[in-house]
Amino acid sequence: MRTESTTAWSHEVTRGAFRRYRLIALVWLGVGALGTVGIPPAAVAVDRAGMERISSLMAGLWVGFISALFIGVCLARNAARMRRCLRRRPWTAYPVTVLPPGLGGPVVRLCPADTGEVFVQSVVAFTFRWHQVGSADTLWFCGVPGRGGVLARPGGEPLLWGRRIRVPWIRHWREHVDRG
Repeated sequence: MRTESTTAWSHEVTRGAFRRYRLIALVWLGVGALGTVGIPPAAVAVDRAGMERISSLMAGLWVGFISALFIGVCLARNAARMRRCLRRRPWTAYPVTVLPPGLGGPVVRLCPADTGEVFVQSVVAFTFRWHQVGSADTLWFCGVPGRGGVLARPGGEPLLWGRRIRVPWIRHWREHVDRG
């Protein structure tokens, strides 16, 4: 059941949610890049000053900034995917069943009312964002069911990326078990 014939990008709420998601991605990316580039010269200066305790602390801090950079790159990549998807496709409302997380995030089972098909999507998000799909019985989906796309609560926010489960035997098992 389509929510309307225009693209998901035409919803102001969706564009606002996307801007917030992209801003978070840019903050992670910026902080990670600045720290990754800035810590080594600071560590050399601290080491030359003879402050060995702070020098070893700087190494751990540098690893943290590299991690933030990696997270920022992943979020920016998802933001680019989301934007492309939201600009091309409309929101479609699906009745869903949210399954508990397995080895990754929670699994969302999209059940189109007019067909007997079941599309299983793994939610790509930080653990503290899983509750945003946890209690839903209907979610909006913008994308290709079974491949990937943007998930949101009815209304168009918050945005989460959903992808098909990558390991084929786990995906088939989830589809088979979850139908029964």
